[in-house]
Amino acid sequence: AALGLFAALAASAADLYGKPLRGLSTVAVAAIVKDPARYSAKAIRVEGLNAGAAGRPALKDGDAVLPIVSDGSFKLPQDLAGGFLAAEGRARAAETGAVFVATGVEVRREGPAR
Repeated sequence: AALGLFAALAASAADLYGKPLRGLSTVAVAAIVKDPARYSAKAIRVEGLNAGAAGRPALKDGDAVLPIVSDGSFKLPQDLAGGFLAAEGRARAAETGAVFVATGVEVRREGPAR
């Protein structure tokens, strides 16, 4: 029984980059992409499976894609493929569309191998 509990804890463990997440309200990626200025004044949370290429994490909601970038206080690993990302920070408008500037990111991966 103890081994099963350990395996469950290992599978649910998250890697943290940047500041610890505070449990802010989650906002849909599509809503942020549609109107990033609305979400630029206060900290919010986004989450979902990484849909970005190596070194360029992004969340996808239908046709909406929201790149995740660091606020400069931390670096994300290159390979986040298959990872579930939860990030807190602020949205901003960029020339290429909305971008989420994260102050902290938690990455959860399936299974015990990490």
